[in-house]
Amino acid sequence: MFEYEDISGVNSSKAVAFAKSIIKNGWTIQGYPTVRLDEDIPWKLEKQELRSWNYRLHCLVLIDPFLKAYSVSRNKKYLTVSVTITLDWVKKHGVSTGNMISPFAWYDMSIGMRAYRLAYLFDAAESEGLLDEITRDVLWSSLEKHALYLANDVNISFDNNHGYYQVVGQIAMGRRFADNSPMMSQALEQGRERFRFMVKQQFASDGVHREHSPDYHRMVYSTLRMMIESGLVDDAEIIAFARPIEEALSWFVFPNQHIVNFGDSHDRSLACSPKAVESKWLTPEMQFWVSGGKVGEPPKDVIRTFQEGGYWVARKSGADPQKLETYSYLALNAAFHSRIHKHADDLSFVWFDRGFNILVDAGCYGYIGKTKPGSKLWREGNWYSDPWRVYCESTRAHNTLEFNGCNFPRKGAKFYGSALKRWGEGSSGIVFVEAQCKHFESIRHVRMLFFMPGKWLIVFDWFQHDASFLTTLKRWLRIGHGLKTIKQWFHIGYELKLSEDQGGYIASVHGSQQPLRILSLLPEPTQSCPYIGEEEPALQGWCSPKYRATVPNYAFCYELSKVSSGVFASLFSFSDQLQADKDWSEVSGNGKKGRFRWKDESGTHELLFERPAKGDLSVNYSVCK
Repeated sequence: MFEYEDISGVNSSKAVAFAKSIIKNGWTIQGYPTVRLDEDIPWKLEKQELRSWNYRLHCLVLIDPFLKAYSVSRNKKYLTVSVTITLDWVKKHGVSTGNMISPFAWYDMSIGMRAYRLAYLFDAAESEGLLDEITRDVLWSSLEKHALYLANDVNISFDNNHGYYQVVGQIAMGRRFADNSPMMSQALEQGRERFRFMVKQQFASDGVHREHSPDYHRMVYSTLRMMIESGLVDDAEIIAFARPIEEALSWFVFPNQHIVNFGDSHDRSLACSPKAVESKWLTPEMQFWVSGGKVGEPPKDVIRTFQEGGYWVARKSGADPQKLETYSYLALNAAFHSRIHKHADDLSFVWFDRGFNILVDAGCYGYIGKTKPGSKLWREGNWYSDPWRVYCESTRAHNTLEFNGCNFPRKGAKFYGSALKRWGEGSSGIVFVEAQCKHFESIRHVRMLFFMPGKWLIVFDWFQHDASFLTTLKRWLRIGHGLKTIKQWFHIGYELKLSEDQGGYIASVHGSQQPLRILSLLPEPTQSCPYIGEEEPALQGWCSPKYRATVPNYAFCYELSKVSSGVFASLFSFSDQLQADKDWSEVSGNGKKGRFRWKDESGTHELLFERPAKGDLSVNYSVCK
């Protein structure tokens, strides 16, 4: 008998204790009701707030610790309790048609995740002689129903990670009985063929997951590793590809060992003990970041461009590369591959420096309250209706431009894949990147980031509204009436405080000898008041670091009004004193050339750039004492 596949990642050393705790105290996940084994299993979805919890119940996550505990201890009591729970599910949800008490009973991903658990339970219980003839027939019949369902391409979500997990379950189920059942042998063969396709579909050739979320990158990759280690994947090409996938993921780890929370990613810690890190991660880069610099090696490159994946990352250490708290980190999100987990966050970015998150993403919040087809939220591209979820997906919740108070379109919008154009490094230590995309089919938007790690950042935005698209634009909300307000939004880490100061803003950063000062380098944009914890007239000044959690954090914006073309250039500098030379600084009307000057205690800084239609970017930076 094959061992239990470690697809869900239950810790083997803690499995028995976990199983005993569930028998005694019940099962739950944080923030949700407890399921006690001496009571009826609440399979019914009672309310939308319980969607994630109910989904896990129908995946049979409840029996996962018992199956793992049995595989470790061979104690049959864990199989006995699992059979009781599973029989209850099968008797109430044995067919995939009719009026289900929960939409997750025969939901795409829950079928795949349930299939491999059901298969192991049947195999182990049969081997231990725990199944009478009736129970055996009931469970095997259910396995066959799962196999038939998964065999039909119509039921497989080929375009997202749900299909990936359906196929994972199909492979594990099929392998377990392939030698004794033609149906299961076919499931194994079909599943492995599908899996080869899905790995290439899920990941770009540079190793980046295409669903706009580093945490989903982590999740899908972890499953791939477990598939390889369990022997479920035997394709040499896929096994070799696992390494660049993990190496790419290592660039989406903040210096504080938390995953970068673009898209539907929570503020998850990836910290791992040096003892455990080498068994969990393959690459020295990933081992370095998750171990706090105690294992592995950091990459030698300061910047990494995922041109196909659509991300650009800069990460540079201070004097000691082994001390993670000295690193500066900047990541630009320029990806739009599909609607899957995509927020209205085009060309947004995050910044970590001097031990803190300086500019942050809104986070995920959760998948709560399905929108009704045809509703306003549905037409705007929202799949979930909870107000906090809607906010976290909105354009104004990200570090990007917002036009006329509208969210960037996702439903019906053209996917541009990667918006990255050019990037480079200067001899002075400056790094820079250029990205360009089109919003609402008519607004060209160029964003450039100029970054001196540990010292300053300039966020440059140029936009132009093409009026010839006015007729097309009328279907995009209020944009069709012309550009009335354009806001360049920024969101400060919730651990920092922000206030207005001398024509700009100032933020205190604990442990930094200098405050962070923020100024516009150009005279035209006007600055807003700081927002924090606002609920009316709209949510603003919030982030969601954890599931269903909201934390107030400062937000502000620079604004232009009633223009068809415009420029923002905002400077963030760790300085005791800062002054922008707005008379000298200027940008050409087409945004192709620009120059900026500012002064602080280290001298007069000048930055000049040119971005020709073809060829390399030209960026020159100097500072005079």
